[in-house]
Amino acid sequence: MNSLRDIFTIWVCKGIYKLMRIRGSHGAALPGLVAEKINPGLIKKLTKLPEGIIVVSGTNGKTTTTHLLAKSLQQMGKKVFTNHSGSNMTRGILASIVRFSDMRGALNYDIAVLEVDEAYAAKLAPLMKPRAAILTNVLRDQLDRFGEIDHTARLLSRLAECCSEIVVYSASDSRLRAIPDALKSARAVSYGFNKQLVAHFPDDDSLYSTDKRDLPDKLDYALLSADESTCEIVSKSGTRKLDRSRLPGWHNVLNLTAVYALLSELYGSLEAQLFDGLRPPYGRGEISTIGDTQLTLQLVKNPSGFRTAMEVEPDSPALIIINDNIADGRDVSWLWDVDVDAFSGRKSVATSGSRAYDMAVRLHYSDIEPLFVETDIKLALERFISENKSGVVFLTYTAMLQSRKLIKSIDKGVNL
Repeated sequence: MNSLRDIFTIWVCKGIYKLMRIRGSHGAALPGLVAEKINPGLIKKLTKLPEGIIVVSGTNGKTTTTHLLAKSLQQMGKKVFTNHSGSNMTRGILASIVRFSDMRGALNYDIAVLEVDEAYAAKLAPLMKPRAAILTNVLRDQLDRFGEIDHTARLLSRLAECCSEIVVYSASDSRLRAIPDALKSARAVSYGFNKQLVAHFPDDDSLYSTDKRDLPDKLDYALLSADESTCEIVSKSGTRKLDRSRLPGWHNVLNLTAVYALLSELYGSLEAQLFDGLRPPYGRGEISTIGDTQLTLQLVKNPSGFRTAMEVEPDSPALIIINDNIADGRDVSWLWDVDVDAFSGRKSVATSGSRAYDMAVRLHYSDIEPLFVETDIKLALERFISENKSGVVFLTYTAMLQSRKLIKSIDKGVNL
């Protein structure tokens, strides 16, 4: 039975949603903020779902892993509640609860799959009491917000402590290998990549050399190999070949490995067809078509993640759009730790965004001269689209949100 307070909160916040739509706004922050102020305990509604809560957290790969996990569970016939927008703090999750509850305050779902920001994971976990979690990695990211990297690892350990059944963690990440020691009642399940694939997965401690990378000899689930259409994952049950034809980049294949590991542990033997046709969410390998041009949008936000993302269509022209808004991280000094040499093999490279010149200088010091530098993102996109039939756009978070809107407007008037 839903309390009058819960129903009141949902009615008020649904009304705010409706007013926002009338005014042409599509953001989720305001209804979630109101819910957080008047009824933060609303988040406990998720604990009543029949199959509980699965939480995904870590520096890179949260949104994609959450998306792949939710889609796979839906393929299994589950009604899945998830924070679709990728808004992964308290107000974002509350906004999703408000949006997807009915007018009586009921959430008619089987299971919740939630992306949770690393800094909020430890705070929310005791309230949500997750059944299971996937912990992707701990990397240097937004130091002006998170601070010291081992602190982030400790926050994820506190999340793991609150899980009741299973914690799937990347043992290829040295900072997550202590996770099994933190568990109280859940069972630890490791995943990662085969040692032979180490060059595809740089981390903060081996950005320029992987010769001395410390990697585990044994994993419960290991990414063994991948080509353009399939990947192989080996576990105690044998080797499985899964479709990854719509998941560009090695990072997305590793995210798929985590999803396969968790679902196998929760539900036993799985049909390989369950994962056919999975694709990343917006901006994480998303493909946009504008007239005769096809763009792949790839989010970047830290050195190792950027370096891994460079392997997406490595011969295609590239446009790099770097912003330094609060959601991106105001400190962009991390650009100097990006090994940009891989860009030298591309047909062309251009830069844009509020930090277009910072990125251009970084490329210059690796003897790579941008085709053009244009701080106006719309003008940069228009030129890039007019000069290329395909290409990859590497973007920070706010640049990605802005570019997706601009691409739609450009597409409507494609004669540039």
